[in-house]
Parts: sequence; C-alpha cells; structure tokens
Amino acid sequence: MQKVRRFDFTKKNKRTGQVDKVGYLDLKENEEKQRCSLYFYGDIVSATWQSMWYEEDKCPQDIADFLHQLDEYEDIDIYFNSGGGDVFAGLAIYNQLRRHEGHKTGYVDGLAASIASVIMFACDELHFASGAQCMVHKPSCISWGNADDFEETIKQLNKCEESILDIYMEHVQDGVTRETIKSLVDAETWMNGSEVAGYFNIEIEEQAAAAACASDFYERYRNIPENLQSRQTQNIVEAVIAALDARSRGEKEQRNKDILKELLEDLDEYGI
Repeated sequence: MQKVRRFDFTKKNKRTGQVDKVGYLDLKENEEKQRCSLYFYGDIVSATWQSMWYEEDKCPQDIADFLHQLDEYEDIDIYFNSGGGDVFAGLAIYNQLRRHEGHKTGYVDGLAASIASVIMFACDELHFASGAQCMVHKPSCISWGNADDFEETIKQLNKCEESILDIYMEHVQDGVTRETIKSLVDAETWMNGSEVAGYFNIEIEEQAAAAACASDFYERYRNIPENLQSRQTQNIVEAVIAALDARSRGEKEQRNKDILKELLEDLDEYGI
C-alpha cells in the first residue's frame, strides 16, 4: 500500500525575514518500507527563484527542504537526467546528500553531465541504465575585470577543479590514477555506462536510457554528442509547438466564455 507525502520548498524573504512556501513535491512511499525518491531531471541552479521557473530544476535550498522533512536514516532513491549547472550549487548539494545518513541509491536514467556527474557520487551505490551517459569537464565561468581579477578567477577555477577531482577519486576503480581522471576532465569527456565503469565503481542495468534532457548549459560544452544536439533542437521545437497549442486552446476557451457570457446576458434580458 502506498501513501503520499508532501514536501514543501521554501524561500527566505530577504526584506521581511519570513520563510515563504514557494512550491511542493508529492512523493509516493511504500508503507512497508519507508523510502523516498528524488529526481534531478533538470539543471542545477544556485537560487530558489531560478528553480521556481522550471519544476525539474533543483537548487541547494530545494534539497535542504527535502532532507529536512525526512527521517534522519530514511533511504532515498535518486534519479539523474541532468545536463549540469552551477558548480558551487552542485558541490553544496553533493555535501548535503553525503551528510544524510540514510542509504542513497543513485540511478542515471539518461545523462549526468558536468556538476551532475559530481552529485551522483553522493550516492552509496550508483546504477547506469544501458545507453545512459556521463560527462566530465573543467569548471568554467563568466568573468569581468582587469588582469588581477582574471588571475584570481583562474585560481578559484583551479581550486574548484581540485575539489571535483577529490570527489571523483573517492569512487575510482583500483589502479585508476588522478592523472588519468584529470586527463578526462581536461578533454571534456563524454562516456557511456561501460566506459564510466572502466574508471569508476558503478553498476550497469539492462534497461533503456531515458530520453536526453533539455538543458540551458549544452551551449557551453565543446564535445556534446550529435544526438544530444539534435535532441536539444527537437526539445525547443516541441516547446514552441506546445506553447502555440496552449495559446490556441486558451484563445478558443476565451471565445467560448465570451459567447456564453453574451448568451446569459441575452437570457437575463428576456427574464429567463
């Protein structure tokens, strides 16, 4: 038997200091064994106002809210189909999940790219669907300023890369060196499950991968596979078509409402 638990997402109002509810997530759980599911099916963003735009995007506050409402030792199934996102937000999420004492089982359903490939290693065990992919690369950012500013930015990026390499190295197969993983990161390497298993401790499941996800970060990657590029274009086309259909339906509904209103007014005029 299943029951539904509701998890609230919150945002602190900087002006008033109050904590406001900004959304929620309903999860089904088995009463016989308490276990919840968490989905990273969008981009990793830094702030709640960004994740409010798209329900599938996640920020550190979303994860904090989610974990706060769980039992300390509650098991979590975590599913990934993410093109990545903000590196510091991703590192925060990784550490939040690592601190949770319940058993965390990760499933890469389609894609774990960029910082999502770091978050997935917060799981105690990790499974890749057949055909699922992973991408590792050097962290990047947008910077502005003089030469001193850029030198400081380079230092921060290098420190960030070392932190990411530290996480990767906690999960490598025996004999895999830091230099090997760094070479993959330097080259922006895209790997399927079998290739990932050659470097990291993962399990490969015999099931089809989920459809490639849409992401705002694809345009920042150098070696994105052609199938993901075409899928990204298809996602945009589908989104435009869906928006036009919705607009058309909305206009039709409004016309129907106007007609009904006029009809009711005519009936009222005749005392009916």
